[in-house]
Amino acid sequence: MSGSPGDRTDDTQGFGAVVGCGKFHRDLLELAALARHDDQVPVDDQLCAHVMYCARCLAAIDAFDSDNALLHEIGRIAAPHALTSKLLDASEQGDLDPIRGYRLGEELHRGGQGAVFVAEQRSTHRACAVKMLLGGKFASDRQRVRFEREVEVVAGMRHPGIVTLYESGLTRDGEPWFAMELVKGERLDAYVKSRVPSVRDIAALFRSIADSIAYAHRRGVIHRDLKPGNILVDSDGVPRVLDFGLARLTDGSNPADVNGGTTIVGEFLGTFAYAAPEQLAGDPTAIDTRCDLYALGVVFFECLTGKKPFEGARSIAELVTQKTMMAPPKPSTLLPRLDRDIEVIVLRLLASDPSRRYDSADALCEDLERFLDGRPILARDDSVAYIIRKTVRRHWLASSAAAALLLTIIASAIALAVAYANAERLRIQSERTLSTFQNALGSANPETGAGSSEMSVDQFLALVEQQVTTELADEPYLLAGVLRTIGLIHLGFDDPATARAAIEQAYATQSEGAKAGLVSDAQLAETELALARVRFNTQDFVGAEAFYRSAITHREAALGEFDVDTVDTIRQLASALRAQRKFEETAACLKDALARSEQFPQTKAAAIARAAVLNGQAALAAAQNDPANALMLYEQALATLLPRVAADDYRIGRTHYSIALMQLRLGDSTRALENARIAERVLRERKGDSAQMTREAAGLLQLLESAVPPAPLEPESPASDEKLVPTA
Repeated sequence: MSGSPGDRTDDTQGFGAVVGCGKFHRDLLELAALARHDDQVPVDDQLCAHVMYCARCLAAIDAFDSDNALLHEIGRIAAPHALTSKLLDASEQGDLDPIRGYRLGEELHRGGQGAVFVAEQRSTHRACAVKMLLGGKFASDRQRVRFEREVEVVAGMRHPGIVTLYESGLTRDGEPWFAMELVKGERLDAYVKSRVPSVRDIAALFRSIADSIAYAHRRGVIHRDLKPGNILVDSDGVPRVLDFGLARLTDGSNPADVNGGTTIVGEFLGTFAYAAPEQLAGDPTAIDTRCDLYALGVVFFECLTGKKPFEGARSIAELVTQKTMMAPPKPSTLLPRLDRDIEVIVLRLLASDPSRRYDSADALCEDLERFLDGRPILARDDSVAYIIRKTVRRHWLASSAAAALLLTIIASAIALAVAYANAERLRIQSERTLSTFQNALGSANPETGAGSSEMSVDQFLALVEQQVTTELADEPYLLAGVLRTIGLIHLGFDDPATARAAIEQAYATQSEGAKAGLVSDAQLAETELALARVRFNTQDFVGAEAFYRSAITHREAALGEFDVDTVDTIRQLASALRAQRKFEETAACLKDALARSEQFPQTKAAAIARAAVLNGQAALAAAQNDPANALMLYEQALATLLPRVAADDYRIGRTHYSIALMQLRLGDSTRALENARIAERVLRERKGDSAQMTREAAGLLQLLESAVPPAPLEPESPASDEKLVPTA
């Protein structure tokens, strides 16, 4: 099909006669009739608006729908089964495979352009998926061009998040097909619904999806039909992008000229619910990579809240109006505890104006990575001027009533004033905390303050704590957070008594603030976890257990049950249970933590937490007198840590120490000595000579060095051949 909706020339099917009022081609009207029964059928949006007042075109659509009712049922029900049956029957006879060398199985999926079958490549017995063009010999030229373009697009990409194409060709009947990687997994929406991942886990999933789309965009490919059904999450939790059947190729400068007529003005391709406003306008020149970003925003919103951003539309025309003229709802209205940065990211993706979205999928990846790392994101809320401009424009179009417009502007101004006041309060608090720390550190400066060049770390921290307590006396919750940090530093320097005093003071303040709603679950959990560590360090394992359990409750409420920090707290609870010899409860805790860790994103923090769970399981095996199993688990933990942390990280040293202990128990003193040397060196460099960890490693090394004889020296090489000659 070529031309514009206004052309009154004969249609490409050769029917010749004008249909309806003649403004739209016959095939567009037939598609509109089919779309009444199949929401995957593309429909021109201009036609949707046109038939609201054109009785002739509406009557034509009704006639097509009525005349083709039987064919419609055959096409949707009988034909797929008949085609599948025919293909399967042929595949049972090896030399009569419809596709030479492939045995076809059940039909997996049927979209607007092709049908996908499970298949087996006979020569390699490799399972794969085969896609064939719908319509076969009756497919239009443009359908064939699109199918061939999908082969070209997928063949040119090699990315772990995008399906891999194996082979393509023609069937025995001369119809195009291609074989691709068979992805066994769940649709993205079904995966999220069944597992209920945390916000961080969803963000990690979208970080992977955005990376795949960024890869495609860098190669000039716009997907144009991103939706949950085209993203599968495989058995390893990796999202895979599928179905590039509607993809557009660009040359990076003028995408409208590159598709060779596969998209015409006025035609919409894609899925309405996930399409960007400029896609719905049916103008191919407006389509660029930001359409895919808008679709990702809709999918992101849906995964977070369980709903699409514009679900109230009662018609296609209303959906277009909402997407074009209305701001999307904030995800936090459906998910109150949603992190502010994630909301900013989603709303930036859903901006109706393409220029307000991210410039690229790479920029989206960067912000998601920053969120996962705990760094500030680069996207920011819209400026005051922009919001007011959009508000005035939106309400001017919706109503010319000056009073309504005035009320809207006043309401927006009030909301902006409140938001500004909150931001200003947080800014002042941050500046005051920084200023307090600077003053506190200055008070301990030997040149300008009360400090001495010979004072110890304990004395230094005591001066800092005294200064902070004085300056933040009227900000108890800020002071509590600072005291917790100082307490943890004391604990890191093996001074649990001083640490306990500071952290307990912080906890007393924050627990009262939590009752009044002034301290969040996340903040209280941090202090409870610090107290649990102090109790554990002083052998109060019952007290540690109680604080670990409370911290888990608050972290699950704040972060979700699959968050890295939540799972690490469960692992620490297991250590307190093991110390009390509650081995069954310990095993259950660690099993739960390890299962949850399977949902972790591929980050440094996740690797460290998973290694800690493996260390916990190893320690339990050692406590139950199973050194062989303990050694295996410690080595798995070390392998998990090594790619993610520095070689001199104290956790590396501690794990080498544990491995050496197990090797010694198993009688392998030589290898134990090697690991003990690494452990002692790393811990001495990172923790210092006086730290308990270092002393333990040094003691083990001394024991092994006294028990293992030194390796014999290699005999020196003779100075000359003369020494090889025996003397009389």
